[in-house]
Amino acid sequence: MLSTASLLATILAVGFMAGEWPTYPVAKAPAELQPLIQHADLVIVSLQSAVLRELNAAIAEGGPEHALKSCHVEPAALALAVSRHEGVTAGRTSVRLRNPRNVPPVWAAAIVAQQQATAARDAGGFVVDLGERVGVLRPIVEQTMCAACHGPADRIPPSVKVAIAARYPADRAVNFNVGDLRGWFWVEVPKQARAR
Repeated sequence: MLSTASLLATILAVGFMAGEWPTYPVAKAPAELQPLIQHADLVIVSLQSAVLRELNAAIAEGGPEHALKSCHVEPAALALAVSRHEGVTAGRTSVRLRNPRNVPPVWAAAIVAQQQATAARDAGGFVVDLGERVGVLRPIVEQTMCAACHGPADRIPPSVKVAIAARYPADRAVNFNVGDLRGWFWVEVPKQARAR
């Protein structure tokens, strides 16, 4: 748990780096943003569940090389039904990208960069008030099942390395240990719900 001084330093550093948008650790976000954070969290849970389902099925079917196809699926595409009706956008990002299309949104870039050395246990998430929208970042923590593709480079099977190099020649998403902060889910939620 962050100390009060650490929390204040994080708020000031993130707020300063985010520039024009008020930025808060999730636990310290204003009450009026809480329903939007809950909505974003539901989207993140849905995305994470969909990705894990796909990964587990792919690993069972053909091992880690086959699972790369599932990880390649854009979380935003998985949330298409939600985004069409509610104006929600979502994705994954990191400082150490595998897929170059996963660069952070402008509002999230400074936070992602500033938090890269944070321990996963201390990365509870952030909320950015974008005016008509709210951005929410939640950490992606390295899991045991991810190690075959994202773990220490010397332990990644050669066939997986070949598959990664073929699909992602500029890959930087390796050398993570279980429990490390690997990246972030991000969601943007409109403050006013769209008519259905």
